[in-house]
Amino acid sequence: MLTLVPLVLTLVAQDPAPPAKLEAQFAQTMTNAKLVGFFTEDGAEDPNGQRENTYQLGEVKKLESGKWVFPVVIEYDGRNIPMPGLPLDVEWAGDTPVITMTDKQFPLVGTFTARVMIYADRFMGYWDGGGEHKGLMWGRIVHDEAAAPARDTSGADDKQDDGDGKQTIHWPGFHGSGTFGVARGETRTEWDVEQGEGVAWKTKIPGLAHSSPAIWGDRIYLTSAVREGEEAELKVGLYGDVESVEDEASHDMTVHCLDKKTGELLWTKTAWSGVPAIKRHPKGSHAASTPATNGEKVLAFFGTEGLYCYDKDGELVWKKDFGLLDAGWLKNRDDQWGYGSSPVIHGNRVLVQCDIQDESFVACLDLDTGDELWRTMREEVPTWATPTVDVREGRSQVICNGWQHIGGYDLETGAELWKLVGGGDIPIPKPIVAHDLIFITNGHGRMKPIYAIDAMAEGEIDAEHEAMAWMKKRRGNYFQTPVVLGDHLYLCAMNGVLSCYDAKTGEEVYRERLGDGNSGFTSCLIAAGDKLYATSEVGEVYVVRAGKEFEVLAVNTMGEECMATPAVSAGSMFWRSRGHLIAIEPISGS
Repeated sequence: MLTLVPLVLTLVAQDPAPPAKLEAQFAQTMTNAKLVGFFTEDGAEDPNGQRENTYQLGEVKKLESGKWVFPVVIEYDGRNIPMPGLPLDVEWAGDTPVITMTDKQFPLVGTFTARVMIYADRFMGYWDGGGEHKGLMWGRIVHDEAAAPARDTSGADDKQDDGDGKQTIHWPGFHGSGTFGVARGETRTEWDVEQGEGVAWKTKIPGLAHSSPAIWGDRIYLTSAVREGEEAELKVGLYGDVESVEDEASHDMTVHCLDKKTGELLWTKTAWSGVPAIKRHPKGSHAASTPATNGEKVLAFFGTEGLYCYDKDGELVWKKDFGLLDAGWLKNRDDQWGYGSSPVIHGNRVLVQCDIQDESFVACLDLDTGDELWRTMREEVPTWATPTVDVREGRSQVICNGWQHIGGYDLETGAELWKLVGGGDIPIPKPIVAHDLIFITNGHGRMKPIYAIDAMAEGEIDAEHEAMAWMKKRRGNYFQTPVVLGDHLYLCAMNGVLSCYDAKTGEEVYRERLGDGNSGFTSCLIAAGDKLYATSEVGEVYVVRAGKEFEVLAVNTMGEECMATPAVSAGSMFWRSRGHLIAIEPISGS
């Protein structure tokens, strides 16, 4: 079987160190470049056979440690395979960089050795996939201004906005890509939906759904739950009801694809029809899980009603039934709330976190077939948390929020790496990683913590463990996943209180209220450029300047309730409201 070499490039510098000018030129040449070429495999039926593939690089940068990192998406045989940029060592042969990789392990792919010379606009070298597969590789280095940067989820460099005008293009799932709710590039501060000012388009979407848009290139993917007969009711606001919606009719669980530029509906598929097995909360929806995409496949998760994989044209590839997934109130099984954890695509794998009333688990599936690669059981109460994948030198892990079991699992095997017990008893926010720290927050219960945990933590830890960089009690979020932008961690509470902390030390910078305290905030914070966007349930979007000083730049009204987290692509922003998907235009000239 052919094994592709994940061309995550690394240079190892000899003494004397190469001039800074050479390093700068190299970084500029390789950043956002596409390596277009061929490779051979020894022992193939045709020894002269050449197979074509390309490597789309992201931002190439040298870290403070002296290592270099090169995130990449491998394009081969009609598939896009994103690989994280692992920090590696560095070497030069005079003025020529030589890519040097020796027995480097890449999670879920294998161990590789490579020697590749980069000169002018050409590359040439040797690759070895663990001895069984090896050969030659060569080709051209080109720059496509329309190509999107590859994603870097290494956590090795936490500056989200590099300030050079590059933009985030793909928003592949819940809360964006590996930058966790942070988009590169500038976005609009003010708009008027009612008057159409700053609005590119507004498309009606049937049904009730709290899932966010997932974007790849010029396509947007959405899910919805369309009730038979009268429209499903939605009760927003600050209230404490735990009871379910009783009168539930038959529903169509639907998947939609829209043109990002025009809002035109390209296709709609009904994944499942019937009366949902689990009731929803009055503030909830039967389509609360955000889809995930890698540009070739689209995943839509409807809890008990199944996980569905479509190709980009809407053809069903596979579906998976996990059985009854009841993520309701842990204290009373009669109070059902639906399901809300979203799937995550990493390379050719799918990660799902299913914390439910009985037999909670985290699992890894094959993206092509839906086959289960591993499943690890969790002694956990129901949660709505989405897992996070973090890949760095020495560790590749799936990180799960929880109450009985906050922790990390080996990405390849599912083996437990570390565990923390305690916090809020209904965990919802997704873990985020920045500055080599894992940020966990949950806000229901008396403790309501924020945890900042070393990304290389091992074994059972607690608040006094050396892996706990810092923690705060009574400051955590209930619903909203926070963001890290630069050196600051931002959290928006359900009542609209926006908090800012020094991400590395936990020092509080400010705590200020958005609005009058009467509106709920369920949608997660996002950041773009130097601005934060916080959306209330009644559809008011507060635009806040990022940094140490609290400053509200604008308040924009969407005209409908907003429960879903917005998405960003190429300077445009996309809000899913009660009945529409609304596209906010990019800044002119951006």
